[in-house]
Amino acid sequence: KNLVTYPNVLFYEIRKKRKDLYLLLGIIVLILFVYLFLSSGEFSFLLVISAICQAASFFIIAQKVYYFQNSSGLSLNCLICYLIVMSTRLTSTLFYNGYLPSDSAGDWFYQLCEITSLLLVIVNILFITKYYNDNAENENDDSIDYKYLAVPTFILALLVHTNLNSNIITDVCWSFSMYLEGVAIYPQLHLFTVKKAQIEPYTSHYVSLQGLHRLLTLIFWYYTYDELNEESEDSYSFFHTYTGYVLILSQLIQLILMLDFYYYYFKSLFKGEKMSINSDI
Repeated sequence: KNLVTYPNVLFYEIRKKRKDLYLLLGIIVLILFVYLFLSSGEFSFLLVISAICQAASFFIIAQKVYYFQNSSGLSLNCLICYLIVMSTRLTSTLFYNGYLPSDSAGDWFYQLCEITSLLLVIVNILFITKYYNDNAENENDDSIDYKYLAVPTFILALLVHTNLNSNIITDVCWSFSMYLEGVAIYPQLHLFTVKKAQIEPYTSHYVSLQGLHRLLTLIFWYYTYDELNEESEDSYSFFHTYTGYVLILSQLIQLILMLDFYYYYFKSLFKGEKMSINSDI
């Protein structure tokens, strides 16, 4: 109603948020281009979209830190978790086909997105630890140590892992990456609640895109998780028939953790205000 009555308000908001709109438009154009010219249009293209969203999230935060020369509000432990996630997953997707999208975009573009994400994570870690560490959060604020998340999920992957590669090392690595990714965002969310301050738009978009990446991945594996439950003589997993269910649960965990975040995220979007989290959830 206000936009119809005062159209100048709309143009003002567009000018104010033009960088965000350019970025969003760029992501949409990239997805359409890949779908129309590099993809075969199969259902597994969801994984390709999720990989694009994840790479975009890391690009957004790298752009933010470089542009403002300030890494405040970012969790180093969260980024280290993603460094482990991307590294271990690439040990599988670069050399084996078991977990690659069957869509033709999975022949090389999916791996390119994963490699891009890995490189951007490394850049972000260097920004925080070396170049702009004067503005980084102190250790007391970023208090969720990545080892508390990585060690339990690695043990879980050793006990319950998939077998689509028929190679225990890469199968465990891929399962580990999926389990760890389910909780990797938690240090960042915890930092939000500790600071209880306004969250910069770039940081909130970074986290929201990670959630979108997880949602798309969940949708894909929800319809195909039966393949992960298949038993094999080459597998050393203790619970063959439940592996798919454990994987789905790991995808759900991140989305559950982010419910509080998304409540404040969409609330800030609708109100046109900067996002802030005042909850202890």
